[in-house]
Amino acid sequence: MGKNIILYGPPGTGKTYNTVNYALSIIYDLPVEAVMKKDYDAMFERYNELKTSFGQIEFTTFHQSMGYEEFVEGIKPVFLEAMNERGERTRKKEMVYVVDKGIFREFCQTASEHPEDRYVMIIDEINRGNISKIFGELITIIEPTKRIGQSEELRVRLAYSQEPFGVPDNLYIVGTMNTADRSIALLDTAIRRRFEFVEMLPQPELFRNTTIEGVSIEQLLSTINKRIEILLDREHTIGHAYFMPLKTEPTLQNLGKIFKNAIVPLLQEYFYSDYQKIRWVLGDYNKEPEEQFVKAVAIDYKKTFGENVELFLDVDDTYEINNDAFFNINAYSKLL
Repeated sequence: MGKNIILYGPPGTGKTYNTVNYALSIIYDLPVEAVMKKDYDAMFERYNELKTSFGQIEFTTFHQSMGYEEFVEGIKPVFLEAMNERGERTRKKEMVYVVDKGIFREFCQTASEHPEDRYVMIIDEINRGNISKIFGELITIIEPTKRIGQSEELRVRLAYSQEPFGVPDNLYIVGTMNTADRSIALLDTAIRRRFEFVEMLPQPELFRNTTIEGVSIEQLLSTINKRIEILLDREHTIGHAYFMPLKTEPTLQNLGKIFKNAIVPLLQEYFYSDYQKIRWVLGDYNKEPEEQFVKAVAIDYKKTFGENVELFLDVDDTYEINNDAFFNINAYSKLL
């Protein structure tokens, strides 16, 4: 397994979930497939132990305001008690500036002190931050061949402390990337060539034996994603994680909650509230009005705007969410 890995895919495909498996496979030098076959709860317990008790796993999330200062190092003000000429404390405070180590630099230091162990830095939502800005000059030295002890070992001088710094060879980076937020094609080339990418796709086959009043959840998820892929792309398909509650409680009530609170809002975001396409995805054109998730609403434009409105007003159909359909089994059976 490479030193730098990004798990990428649509929402709900288990990227963050699987960072547990990847972290353990790295630390114990096992194939990730072997770890995935083990009981996840037991693996998660071991993961937490390695994270909190042994400090071999660090977890952070990138976001738009994340910067080099939080990740590598920055300068922060510190207030110290002032002393008088006799060396006595006074009520005055003096402000001084000190270099503060960021989460990555501290973790690298810990890993350097224990070269016999493996350390894993997990960066969730890695593409939501400005990666080049956050890593700064470190983007060069995270390359496997430029790690400490490797053939092209390289150290850089840090921006604030001016200290030489290198990335230890026993430190691994595992990131997650939601392709609905940003395509891999939009990533900086320097970033793409320094990471291995592992695609994580929806797994409708997980619901092979899950049915609700005769409706196959496997077929339901497959059909929706096939339509999304045609109308949009595969990077905006819907992950299996949204439907996992149905594995233990396959009821129409649960299915309705999932569609109402997660699936339809996600489609609204994907298609920028283009309800015609949302209706195509949900098969609403093949249903009776009471079975449609998104219904067309008839509006009397003449009554609202005046007799000659049709000469001047070019309007699309108006739509509304039909809450009753979420708990109507025909809304799902006729989607297929």
